[in-house]
Amino acid sequence: MDPMCRVVHLLLVAALSVGFLGCEYVRPTLNEPLTKWDPHYGYRFSNLAPPAEGNSDSLLVVASFSGGGTRASTLAFGALRVLARQPITWEGKEKRLLDELDVIYALSGGTFTGAYYSLFGERIFHEFEYRFLRKDWETELRHRIMRSPSNWLRLWSPYFGRIHIMSELLDEALYDGKTYGDLLNQKTRPGLVIHASDMATLSRFEFLQTQFDLLCSDLSRLPIAQASAASAALPLVLSPITLKNYAGACGYQPPDWLETAAHSARPGQRQRAKELLSYLDIEKRPQIHLLDGGLSDNMALRGILETSVLSGGLDRMIKNAGVKKVKKLVFIAVNAETSPDVREYRSDHIPSISRVFGSLVDIPINRYSADTLLLMRLGLEKWQEKLRARKLASAPRGLAQGKPQEADDSPFAEDADVYFIDVSLGAIADAEEQQSLMKIPTTLYLTDEQIERLLSAATKLIHYDPEFQRLMRDLQQKN
Repeated sequence: MDPMCRVVHLLLVAALSVGFLGCEYVRPTLNEPLTKWDPHYGYRFSNLAPPAEGNSDSLLVVASFSGGGTRASTLAFGALRVLARQPITWEGKEKRLLDELDVIYALSGGTFTGAYYSLFGERIFHEFEYRFLRKDWETELRHRIMRSPSNWLRLWSPYFGRIHIMSELLDEALYDGKTYGDLLNQKTRPGLVIHASDMATLSRFEFLQTQFDLLCSDLSRLPIAQASAASAALPLVLSPITLKNYAGACGYQPPDWLETAAHSARPGQRQRAKELLSYLDIEKRPQIHLLDGGLSDNMALRGILETSVLSGGLDRMIKNAGVKKVKKLVFIAVNAETSPDVREYRSDHIPSISRVFGSLVDIPINRYSADTLLLMRLGLEKWQEKLRARKLASAPRGLAQGKPQEADDSPFAEDADVYFIDVSLGAIADAEEQQSLMKIPTTLYLTDEQIERLLSAATKLIHYDPEFQRLMRDLQQKN
């Protein structure tokens, strides 16, 4: 065959292949339909392990892992390592504080650590550093995109994007193909709540069966890697990820309280309820497009706030999870926050496009995160006041009857207390050290020196936190 003809032939084959792949073959359907809705089926906290010797309801520990690339993953890993090294005695049993970890809320960079621990437990302390933290994931992802002809063809498809390649990489190199069904079958705590951001409603989208019930979709068959990739889909850097809506095909019936909340006089409750109910309209919402979870909540705390508001309070939220007789409720907020160095803006030159784009992302995330943290603290103060008032109100009756009287229908014990441990880089006391840590880039690759500094920071932040010290004192007094 003439060389020129051979070239033309190859180009035609390539063009036909691109057309075939782009239009037909490369159209991934990530989530599977749910055949029949069952309100008790699937990955939800009430289906995880009941209280046992290793993990009790009475000491309920909830951790939140913020976004922020590998810097967030590292800080979260450092926090878990501190909890693993912290011995406690609770209800007459010697254990580690980590053994009482019940729930992890996570997004973006925090999901890599949270999901790995939820899946593999103690293995995280032996494998995670070399499997994730100390690997150059940015170069690996770039090579998969730029050096793979098959991926070039797949990326021509309007249904396939860079986020799918990221998901495949995570599935192979980090999560070993595990699904939410595998996570559920372990029957172990902590429960894992990953969230992404819904492009249509600008709200959190949680990877829990309660959220997937609205779509008539089966979360159990979804790979953990896809949830993690969706939560880390930073705009422009990675493409959005799309789920198919099967609403109306499984017999799902929204609970009465959700319908009632949609007409509530409380704006927050009404808004969240309408966001959730929007998934039931399959004509308007046949596809659900998701972006980085940090756009809707970079602190991974709003899930707690919104769920408690929607369900009618913290008591009801905890009771719905099947938890009882909580004596100590502990929140550990791991926040790999960033803060700009004002000295970088001294020039009278017009700021570069890259710096402007950085501000477009950082300003809303940082301001929204500050508001979330404030709301969380205010909410905790009110919950503590309520618990104290309940204790005072029940004391005379308890004395009269010869035993403490717990509030009716409450998951909290009569002597319950709440703690909020702030593991935020902004809490570092030394100003220069704080600024240096905050300047560590939000990327998927860090140097060994940067990793060690973040791990050290996690240890300092937890040990020096006043609420952590109060918790340790109270645990000693209790036992």
